[in-house]
Amino acid sequence: METEIPLREIMVRRVVKGDGELSVREAAGLMKKYDVDSVVVVRRGGGEGGEPVGIVTHGDIINGVVSKDTKPSSVKLKEIMTTPLITASPNDRLSEVAKKMAEERIGKIPVLEDGKLVGIVADVDILSVSSEMNSILADLIEMHVSEREVLRAETLRTGREGGEDREEGEEGEEGEEGEEGEEERMGQGICEKCGSFSSSLELKDGVMVCETCSEEMERVEG
Repeated sequence: METEIPLREIMVRRVVKGDGELSVREAAGLMKKYDVDSVVVVRRGGGEGGEPVGIVTHGDIINGVVSKDTKPSSVKLKEIMTTPLITASPNDRLSEVAKKMAEERIGKIPVLEDGKLVGIVADVDILSVSSEMNSILADLIEMHVSEREVLRAETLRTGREGGEDREEGEEGEEGEEGEEGEEERMGQGICEKCGSFSSSLELKDGVMVCETCSEEMERVEG
């Protein structure tokens, strides 16, 4: 049965790690560089690669930094990480891990073997190979559907609310109005280009950027 598959067969082996002293801004840069939505926090001197002690996801950054209007460069990972770290073994069965994730209300679980971090598994990874897990993980998936998309959706919502007062005649028109909408001011969040927090993000060329990065992009285009 699919639910009996050991975790080692579906886990992602490349895990992005960071020291607890790393700033949230630096961590956001790592997430962007490696196209991931979490960083496993390790303790210095904890053996090869460091001892895993916590995890920071986009959701933690949103709740612990962005929502409080705090400067990302002034906050360390150890201050917002989820700890104690809940982990699994490479030999654990999918059904066991799915139940553990549902009980603990977590969307990702690092995989340790002999105390060493060897991989990481997300709820969506389990669902991709086992449809039988739907009943166990359905609610959890709804909570953790890409924390990156949660941030994007929130800023898009802010932008839409700001544009609700437009005249009906402008709705659906193309040309200059469409271009203006693409660069519309979207609200607060983390700039996808430089990784810093901004209270006035703009959607430009398909990415959310701060005013400084937007101006730089315009200079390059010009």
